[in-house]
Amino acid sequence: MSGTGIGRKLGLKTLLFPIFVILAIIVGLVLGAKFKAENTGVATFGIPIGLFFMIYPAMTKVRLGDIGKSVKDLKTIGMMVFLNYAVAPFLVAGLAYLFFNTIFLHMGLLPPSVISQVIVGIILLGIAPCIAMVMVWTDLAHGNLPLGVSFVAWNSIIQVITTPFLVYVLARTSVVISPLLILESVLLYLVSPLLAGIATRGVLHRRRYFSRVLNTLGSVQTAALLFTIIVIFWSEGSGITRSPILIVLVGIVMLTFYFVLFHIGYFTAKRLGNNYADSTSIGFTVSARDFEVSIAIAIAAFSAYPFVAVTTAIGPLLEIPLMLSLVWLQLRRETFLNVNKSSNIANGVK
Repeated sequence: MSGTGIGRKLGLKTLLFPIFVILAIIVGLVLGAKFKAENTGVATFGIPIGLFFMIYPAMTKVRLGDIGKSVKDLKTIGMMVFLNYAVAPFLVAGLAYLFFNTIFLHMGLLPPSVISQVIVGIILLGIAPCIAMVMVWTDLAHGNLPLGVSFVAWNSIIQVITTPFLVYVLARTSVVISPLLILESVLLYLVSPLLAGIATRGVLHRRRYFSRVLNTLGSVQTAALLFTIIVIFWSEGSGITRSPILIVLVGIVMLTFYFVLFHIGYFTAKRLGNNYADSTSIGFTVSARDFEVSIAIAIAAFSAYPFVAVTTAIGPLLEIPLMLSLVWLQLRRETFLNVNKSSNIANGVK
């Protein structure tokens, strides 16, 4: 009975969404096989447009006053910073060495020279926290959006300083991170959607039909997410046909990384007294990664080692399905918590 109740509360759209994601991946792969993405410019323009319309609907729900309060929550921000910069990079490096140097090497799935490059690529994928799509995952899972915005603002500053140091420590290579690269991402994927969302809310929030506008924007967000999946798999999906075993092996490591780190963040926050929405924001902020920075470092610092760049290019292919699985898990968790809360209230339990 409880499973049926949870299914009803999740809604048909949420239950069917994984099917739409799978269909979007298939469409992207088919398009990639028939049309070369670099010849169409689809990735250059499609991904920024898709990301904007994924993030903008979420920003219409954000109030500036709530962001101001979140920025001042130094205890929560301090926990996020510790998990993002003292735990996440070392966890992903440890998992990469454990799986590839210990398990996959002995299975003979890849040559040792390729394995060493893949390990570096995975380390790069775990170095920098996400400053764009994390807002989408937070919104879809009903997390605290103002808190998420404040996390992104802090991370956009901190990672400029910490990323070169972490790359040197974990990959033994000196790199320079251009602040312009981070600034471009912040302006495109945080500031512009936030300003558009605030403007939309300011104009429409007193109107009777504002709730209908939010519902429409929710559908826009879903369509933009599916569009972005198609574009990413169209532009990068050829790697699946060239080296499918590499996709699977990197996917095992990254799935473990996302799942473990998300729950470290979520349950640590819950342990410290945070509610579901705050804990969910923390979980996604410390697990989602900035694959744009990873790819840029791979190209600039590891151009002589092709599988480093290939591994970082696999990042966006894996991150969307894996993070959506966490969104799905959180929605079920939220519904379960609400069902239990309603049951306790009905039974007179505080």
